[in-house]
Amino acid sequence: RAEGDGGEGEGEGVGGGRHVVVIGAGPCGLFAALTLARAGVRVTLCERGKPVEQRGRSIGALIKRRVLDPESNFCYGEGGAGTWSDGKLTTRIGRNSAAVRTVLETLVTFGAPQRILLDGKPHLGTDNLVR
Repeated sequence: RAEGDGGEGEGEGVGGGRHVVVIGAGPCGLFAALTLARAGVRVTLCERGKPVEQRGRSIGALIKRRVLDPESNFCYGEGGAGTWSDGKLTTRIGRNSAAVRTVLETLVTFGAPQRILLDGKPHLGTDNLVR
């Protein structure tokens, strides 16, 4: 529980006056923060690494010059460890499940290409994150 949270029913409004800290701006952290915020909870999202644009430079330095930034690399930074993977949006849950559809629609709402709603094996590459 967040500090100062007295439990169920305390506080005003939908979020009950709660404040939640989400650690990590990977897919799970981003969706957890979004879900909580939509429920009226005050959210602080903490990420150890750099934003995706700066993270790209850190990864370039690692690959080309073998310079490791311990706070911004393949593992740490906005988008999580999978940001510089192959970019496929894969799941073992049924492709047409409500949960998967909600995630894909949310990604489109925030700027992902609409084709991910139709593709059999959708792809959301890092090039779509850096603008």
